[in-house]
Amino acid sequence: MKILKVTPKSEEITRLCSRTVAPSREIHEKVLSILEDVKQNGVSAALRYAKEFDGLQGNSLKISPKVVNAAAAKVSETLQSAIRYAIRNVRDFHKKQLEKSWQFETKEGSVLGQRIRPMRRVGLYVPGGAGVYPSTVIMNAVPALVAGVSEIVVVTPARGGLNPAVAFVLKELGITEIYHIGGAQAVALLAYGAKGIPVVDKIVGPGNVFAAIAKKEVFGVVDIDMIAGPSEVLVMADNSSDPDFVAADLLAQAEHGSGFEAAICITDSMEVAKDVLACVETQVESSPRKELLEKALSRYGRILVVKDWDAGVSIANQIAPEHLEVMTRNADKLAERLENAGAIFIGPWSSEPVGDYFAGPNHVLPTNGTARFSSPLGVYDFLKRTSIIRYSQKAMLKNAKAIAEFASAEGFYHHAQAVLKRL
Repeated sequence: MKILKVTPKSEEITRLCSRTVAPSREIHEKVLSILEDVKQNGVSAALRYAKEFDGLQGNSLKISPKVVNAAAAKVSETLQSAIRYAIRNVRDFHKKQLEKSWQFETKEGSVLGQRIRPMRRVGLYVPGGAGVYPSTVIMNAVPALVAGVSEIVVVTPARGGLNPAVAFVLKELGITEIYHIGGAQAVALLAYGAKGIPVVDKIVGPGNVFAAIAKKEVFGVVDIDMIAGPSEVLVMADNSSDPDFVAADLLAQAEHGSGFEAAICITDSMEVAKDVLACVETQVESSPRKELLEKALSRYGRILVVKDWDAGVSIANQIAPEHLEVMTRNADKLAERLENAGAIFIGPWSSEPVGDYFAGPNHVLPTNGTARFSSPLGVYDFLKRTSIIRYSQKAMLKNAKAIAEFASAEGFYHHAQAVLKRL
């Protein structure tokens, strides 16, 4: 991990803002081949890939309720309690995001409005390889349920069997349609459907590089949540901060495993920078994940020293991190100046893992600077908005000629005639 003095125009800031992991052309072409195969050949192709890549045995993709119940029964009572508590917190938070249909009447008697309806069927990709994340199942499924989605179908590689904690979450949420399949083949099955498996309206959830590329390719056939990149945290710290806290939160992101995670600290003090670095080195040295941490920190582990917080805020807004922690004096006031972040954690007790698991706001957040224009996953991602227009005769008589004028200006003769005939 390096300490660097920077300004908003430093080359290092440009490098951090351009952080990305580009898949190889070979992987991209393989994904396209799998998508087309499943699209054309349905279940038979999906089964073949699930056996080859996902460890499926037998000729059924469906994971039975009996298997789910047996796996869920292995979860300890303390973890069961934690999962239930987390589900409650996430549900309570997301209920605040519910939208209502609305309409109003104009003075000419027209009725205009917007109708809000949930999507009917959503596919949730649950990783089953090196990373198994029951928290992510909660964060993806609960907003959909709060929105009123009636069918949630889960796909997971489930290598070595269905993870007990994941099974317990699925059981708690009442999700019963679960398939043992992952990668691009799972995304294809959701997007194109197959015999006995209807297509979904949207695909959400993290996956490996094959699943990520596949989601990007099927966007437009179905909706997707986002293309997530490696995790990232930016911590703003001054001499009121506990450097041990700062170091711990930086390493919490660096341990995700891709080697491209960003763990960045911005400070207005070289002394603080040195203290944070010393704490990072101490914690890394004693970590059971030392090698993994060192790999990530060598690439995108940085302590950036700025001359003042005007520069610090500018840099934070340029990077637009997934997680942004403010551990400074007057943290609330400083946080008000931050425009671009997936989630902002304010104060010394708001460690990022609180958001990952328990607080309630969604942990599915924009990465790679996309917080400049996108938002956390929420109930609104599972809702459709339909415009309602009930035009009155009075309004048509008043406005038809103006509407026809617009249509004619755009060269659409029959658009104009459609309104003029009503005169």
